[in-house]
Amino acid sequence: MRLDLRLLLRTFTYSFAVWISAFFLTLVYQYQVSPVTTHMELKLVILVLLVAPTVITAAPDGLTKFAAKWSLQVANMSDMSWLGGQVLQQVVEGPASKARLTLLLSPFLPIFVQNVILREQPLQFLSTGPLLHLVFFDNFPVFLNSMLLKTKVSPRNLLLVNLGSDYDASTLLMEPWLSGVYNLALLTPVSGDPGSLAAFTLLPFCSPSPHYLGHWNPQTFSIWESLFPDRFPNTCQASFHLCSWKKDLPFLYVKSPDNKTVGVQMSMIEQLANKLNFSYTLSHPPLDDKWGVMENGKWIGLLGMLHRGECNFTLNSFYPSVERNEAFSFSSNIVQDQVKVFLRVPAPLPEWDNLVRPFSLLIWGLLVTVTILVSSYFAIQAVCQGRAWNVELGLLRAVVAQSAPLRSNQSPRLLMYLWLITCLILCAAFTSTLVGIFTRPAFPPRITFMDQLFGDGKRLTSQDDGGFPSETLKKTPVNTLTDLYPEMDKVLALMQTRSHGFVGSEIYNSLTLMENNISDWYTLKEVFFTLGHTIVFRKNDAWMAKFDTAIKSLGQTGFFEHWLKTEIRSLKYTFVPHDDGGQGVGAGKERPLNTNHLQCLFLLLGIAWVVSCGVFGFEMMHRSYCSSLLPTPCLSPANTLTVPCQHLDYPLPTP
Repeated sequence: MRLDLRLLLRTFTYSFAVWISAFFLTLVYQYQVSPVTTHMELKLVILVLLVAPTVITAAPDGLTKFAAKWSLQVANMSDMSWLGGQVLQQVVEGPASKARLTLLLSPFLPIFVQNVILREQPLQFLSTGPLLHLVFFDNFPVFLNSMLLKTKVSPRNLLLVNLGSDYDASTLLMEPWLSGVYNLALLTPVSGDPGSLAAFTLLPFCSPSPHYLGHWNPQTFSIWESLFPDRFPNTCQASFHLCSWKKDLPFLYVKSPDNKTVGVQMSMIEQLANKLNFSYTLSHPPLDDKWGVMENGKWIGLLGMLHRGECNFTLNSFYPSVERNEAFSFSSNIVQDQVKVFLRVPAPLPEWDNLVRPFSLLIWGLLVTVTILVSSYFAIQAVCQGRAWNVELGLLRAVVAQSAPLRSNQSPRLLMYLWLITCLILCAAFTSTLVGIFTRPAFPPRITFMDQLFGDGKRLTSQDDGGFPSETLKKTPVNTLTDLYPEMDKVLALMQTRSHGFVGSEIYNSLTLMENNISDWYTLKEVFFTLGHTIVFRKNDAWMAKFDTAIKSLGQTGFFEHWLKTEIRSLKYTFVPHDDGGQGVGAGKERPLNTNHLQCLFLLLGIAWVVSCGVFGFEMMHRSYCSSLLPTPCLSPANTLTVPCQHLDYPLPTP
């Protein structure tokens, strides 16, 4: 058999590579997996090292090629494990030194590579800095489908470390799920230089291609800002399409007569556009006339347009809820608002009882009782002293603020003085209260709490427009006492009958009632909810944080409160031009005195006339009856009274 020098040299090379690879794997296995190696394992390793060259020498050419390829993969994995551990240590000691760390390893990384990386993992449980998600992978699409697409919320800070994927930076950074990451960076091997890494990020508005940050080294990327620069310094004149419905007083509406879109939200979006350098267009209103609700597993209304991607974010403000929070992201609060129950002021009390209304029934009862006792006392005292009792009753004229006759020997004086002082106080209190009743309408007690509302037999109503109040009423225990209608006219008609309470936002409902010329209303003391108006974005839009920061700054400086007060004042003047806004709604404003307010006095005067006429008629009838019973007087021939007739003990009138 002729000796082939090339075959011998190739066999020796492959055998040496296999021997070195097996030795390296043995060290890695012994150091990382099983620090305490048994004698049997050592004997097995030595046997493999001694037999491998002989087997490789006698093996065919295909087996030697497989061995060479396997040894090359082992060498690559050793470089991968060393690179991953080094990057982790440099990141922790450099830009992420003050951050909390969450380490994610691709399940497709070799076990010993994961062990090397985990050996370098630091203990940063006490850090209070930002949370950084650090991801090591070697097969990005498989890793993405198996792990990261299952997460519903994208991390805010993410560092990707590529240890073997052949995908370029643009392919990796343009993955859809990465659009929700605010701080994003990628470390990927440099082509032709396997020992070094290049750092990339993505500036979505300014450039569609990845932004190169530089070669990775601890000196260049020593702080957080160097590895994670601001990805959204401005929007680079991007154009946004906004979901809008111009039926949202006072936040977004069309002002007559020039049909200009105005409101708090228009003032806000103009400020944001100038600050962040973008343009915008407004969408058409929702075709189903709904604000946003989940029906049959799909979002409808204005939020449905946003969920389907027809616009970038909403210009109208919404209340956050648990259901909405699962599908959308919300900005900071623009203004605070409360959901309350609006009721019409009870009908005024009738005017005819104004005269008895100054005092309660108890006071009237005590007054009548004391008057009877005092008059009885003075009458009895007069009879006992031989005086006319009807003269003593003249003291009762003090009850109606009339002068009372006094005698020098009036007895007892102390009781008389107390009686006159009491009458003076009662007359002053009655007169002043009566004047107040005449000049201000009187109302029965108002309902102030929910139990009083339902105890009085009233129900709740609201407009079923897919908004937060109506959807919340459907899910609360009071839904059996609620009537919802899509038309606002029906809701207001029920409220005007005083049989229903109108549930809704304090800002919206007050302007709606004012727009429909309903001014006699008030709200219950109890509050359904206290929520904030927010702007709604699509879920996991990273650039939302930039808008949210600008919105928060406008709120902290008081712009939203100023815009809201200005719009409400303007709308109040539009709906009620004569309203001075100083007395409040339904408070019972002062009014001039007219004959309608004095109908109780006319009623009392009429009763007095009827009683007087009745008494006068009774006296006339009594006198006529008594005259018919008397005998004829004795007259002289000259028709002059000469002598009194018998049985007459009173003088006769002269004819």
